[in-house]
Amino acid sequence: MSTKTIASATVRAVKKRLLPSRAALVLTSSAVNKVKEIMAKEEGKGYIGLKVGVRQRGCNGLSYTLDYATSKGKLDEEVKQDGVTIIIDKKAQLTLL
Repeated sequence: MSTKTIASATVRAVKKRLLPSRAALVLTSSAVNKVKEIMAKEEGKGYIGLKVGVRQRGCNGLSYTLDYATSKGKLDEEVKQDGVTIIIDKKAQLTLL
């Protein structure tokens, strides 16, 4: 019993170009300046940026929180823009996006 070759192919790795993703949050230049001003007042305290979160409150259900961030959680989104860092809490990502 003999086998016939019907077709042959050469396989080579192709480098896939990734498209840049859109930032979850875009800051205006005045917002960047305000964040820099706020962070400068707290310099030396170990904060890496500001953290946006949500908490359940009132009749409508949710309110936003803004606090100093000392670390980034595993599922938190990190936005770096013009020298400032904003961490978006995993719970806040759906409401912001």
